[in-house]
Amino acid sequence: MKHEPVNTWWVAGCLIIAGAMVFSMSQARAAGSEQGVWLITPEEAAQPAAPEGMLSPPGGKPFDVGREAPDTGPMIELMKPEEGASRPAPLEVLVRFTPRSAPVDLSTLAVTVVKLISIDITDRVRPYTSPEGINIPDAKLPSGKHTVRISVGDAGGGVSRKQLTVSVP
Repeated sequence: MKHEPVNTWWVAGCLIIAGAMVFSMSQARAAGSEQGVWLITPEEAAQPAAPEGMLSPPGGKPFDVGREAPDTGPMIELMKPEEGASRPAPLEVLVRFTPRSAPVDLSTLAVTVVKLISIDITDRVRPYTSPEGINIPDAKLPSGKHTVRISVGDAGGGVSRKQLTVSVP
């Protein structure tokens, strides 16, 4: 019986893919638990902060280069916790989406934590999202000030963005 030689690159690729799958499954388990969902993990909160210029929402004066278009998609409103208030975790996160001219398109949802390198938490938020908004009854957040950007569009192609800051003692 003759055996074909094993392609070591193929084996290495399979091991890398398997390792990535195990890592992503452990990250998913770390982000959720019976006592609440880690909206932002302590490790993510410890990442370097964004420079002051990145903390201001995109935009500027009418003729600024790189200025984003005005919000034309659904209105995004933080209901809970109140902007600027400090609340202990776990806390309820309630964000309302109000359509302007077309129905909300949840496939366009993007939620990121503003850090030196932004952290995409859309997949953690998606199970708590509906066309009416985001409702996380027991979001776990580490102590500190957390800035989050939410972007969502509508069926007509409009897009809106909102930056929110939440403080946890």
